[in-house]
Amino acid sequence: EKGLVEYKKAVKKNPQDANAYFNMSKAFDGLNEGRKAILAARKAQQIWEEKKDSENSVKVRKRLRELYKNYNLDPQEFDIPR
Repeated sequence: EKGLVEYKKAVKKNPQDANAYFNMSKAFDGLNEGRKAILAARKAQQIWEEKKDSENSVKVRKRLRELYKNYNLDPQEFDIPR
């Protein structure tokens, strides 16, 4: 939970910090908060795709597939308006 507080501070300071969102996703997953983990990962994905960071985009897509499967959730429930 302490890490989660730090990641939240980081994104408040810099809303384009995709790494903080990605790490926040891991922290939420560690707390068994699947929906929050997915939302944080989706935000990281959005930022990395906007920056055309293909390496991290691939990493976050893999993570999202794992999260959807582990929490038995439908990706369409989490569409982010652009």
